Amino acid sequence: MLRGILEGKETTIAERWIELVCATYPRETAVFLEGDRDAFSNPVGRMLREMAQPLVRALVEDRADPETIENLAELMRLRSVQDMGPAEAVGVVPLLRRAVMDVAGDRVKAAGSAAVEELGIRVERMMMLSFDAFVMSRERLYEIRIAERERHTASLLRRAERVLAGTPETGCGCREGDSAAGC
Repeated sequence: MLRGILEGKETTIAERWIELVCATYPRETAVFLEGDRDAFSNPVGRMLREMAQPLVRALVEDRADPETIENLAELMRLRSVQDMGPAEAVGVVPLLRRAVMDVAGDRVKAAGSAAVEELGIRVERMMMLSFDAFVMSRERLYEIRIAERERHTASLLRRAERVLAGTPETGCGCREGDSAAGC
């Protein structure tokens, strides 16, 4: 039922969703994300544009195939490294419902409460997949940070051991008291 209502409107829904997602950022950032189409100067905007159409298509077709899951995961990886909490990060997915209703709300409502409910269920399913992806991304980010701190700590310990062993680092390999030129 919902598929028949939304087919052919995917591009318009995707464009509206991108507008809504960009509006979750500060105004200057939103203008930049929507305006600059260069993949190198605006990779976030490019990513949003590339993922929007397949995600809307997945919503229309009611599928959670590996491509859909990967697109949601990519979106959540992006949002997991930004300064926002889980609710704000995952909160872009329910904006799909709003985009659908902005574009085809009259037709969805005319189809009855079953169509509205079906849309809600599809969006909620995508939101749950997104939440899982967000959590996994944050966990991976913390693992990377912990590993980096461990490497830094190990490096500091090696330096401290050299100092305690009497071979302080001077940058040129000389020991304290050497009278070689340049030390």
